[in-house]
Amino acid sequence: MLKKLIYKSHYRGTKEGDFLLSSFAKFALAECSDTEQGIYADLLESTDAQIHEWVLNPQRAPEQFQCIILKIADFHNL
Repeated sequence: MLKKLIYKSHYRGTKEGDFLLSSFAKFALAECSDTEQGIYADLLESTDAQIHEWVLNPQRAPEQFQCIILKIADFHNL
């Protein structure tokens, strides 16, 4: 499942989305729990614009994505 998530993170459609998610997936997703990886998989169904907004403003993220959004933001020191 991890390889699939890394692949889906890298081919998002925008360079910003690719960078934001693929670097997190490559270097930090393996350390996440199975539950968090499942949440991340659900997050990938959101648009790049939504994810970008949530990472920059985690308080605006839907509650179910809060934990993984905060991990992505922390990973990128945002």
